[in-house]
Amino acid sequence: MINNLCLLSVLIMNKMKHICNDCGKCCQKTEMLLSERDIRLIEEKILNITRYEFTQLNEKGIYQLKNKDNHCVFLDIKSKLCNIYKIRPQGCRFYPTIYDNEKKICIYDEECPRISQFYLSHKKFKKTCNNIKKFIKRDLKIEIT
Repeated sequence: MINNLCLLSVLIMNKMKHICNDCGKCCQKTEMLLSERDIRLIEEKILNITRYEFTQLNEKGIYQLKNKDNHCVFLDIKSKLCNIYKIRPQGCRFYPTIYDNEKKICIYDEECPRISQFYLSHKKFKKTCNNIKKFIKRDLKIEIT
């Protein structure tokens, strides 16, 4: 019975891991904010790349992913997969759960075409939301209420 549960867990994780295959919608015209930790990790793991090649400063002086031809510089446009998936920025890991700064709450991004496949239990959603808020305050150094 334990082996069956382990197998079921592996199958579920593989399914979740591939939900985004052949999509890339969230990587189009991205405004994904980057922490210093995100930037350093990418610079360390990808040889001969500097932050200036994949980041830009937004109007508030915060680094965000750079777009090339209206999509994230790390999106493989043909396969619609992330070239740095294993080291993708924290905001990409949280997605499609996002913090709505106007409403001051966490929500699922309505622009995600596969949003129904990501729904979390209320408990997991709340935990993810708390982690997003911590990330925004601690790593991005943005004050939220």
